[in-house]
Amino acid sequence: MIASAALARSRGGLRRATPLANLILLLAFVVAVLGSPGIFVKLGALLLVVFLSALSGGAPAEVLRRGRFVIGFSVFLWLVQVLSVRDGSVLFSFGVPVTDRGLLLGVEMAMRFLVIVLSSLLFVAVTDADRLARAILSLGIPYRYTFTFVLALRFVPFFREEYRTVREAQRVRGIDRSIRSLKSLRRSIRYTVLPVLVAGLARVDTVAVSMKGRGFDLHAKRTVTRRERWHPIDVAVVGLSLLLVAATILARERGWQ
Repeated sequence: MIASAALARSRGGLRRATPLANLILLLAFVVAVLGSPGIFVKLGALLLVVFLSALSGGAPAEVLRRGRFVIGFSVFLWLVQVLSVRDGSVLFSFGVPVTDRGLLLGVEMAMRFLVIVLSSLLFVAVTDADRLARAILSLGIPYRYTFTFVLALRFVPFFREEYRTVREAQRVRGIDRSIRSLKSLRRSIRYTVLPVLVAGLARVDTVAVSMKGRGFDLHAKRTVTRRERWHPIDVAVVGLSLLLVAATILARERGWQ
């Protein structure tokens, strides 16, 4: 969603950092939104994700446009919290009471979802899978687990492109793609989800045969031909990650809301 033509051409921002530094930053985002109380740190993390996306070559408007489904689902999460939480003072009612605590919890849930998904998509967009594999292998982690993680990253753009292909095929054939009822939802699953899933399973089978033919898992250890060198940008990214974690700890100790 976040990756675009401009972002792919850009070599600035997080693209200059090593994959390990970007992974540390991603973990810091997850810790910040899951460990901090209230919305103060979560809002700061969300703004930081948008800023880093712009710094890495993608304009904030492009990020928001390509993340419409993510934003729409976060609004859905907010509505669910607002309509289901009964604690707190009742602000108004339209058959279902809406409380101040429900509004606050809804905003927290939406921000948590937005930050985790958008930061993950940003990490996939700016991180080269091969460099990430070398960086993780250099830490001494068994290469079987490393390549499992890397293959999962490689399948993200594949499913994105396959989904776009299926939707374009539906448009050409005049298939209604809107979802207005349970019947249209079943139709969407049949004509969209199943073709994408079948294409994914076919690609998995191809990759598995290819890895077997190349002798994958033949030896217990795998050597690293080139190691990643850290640069000032990596120190800055790790420092930013530590600031996020420190802000989370401070927010928990002082009860920032």
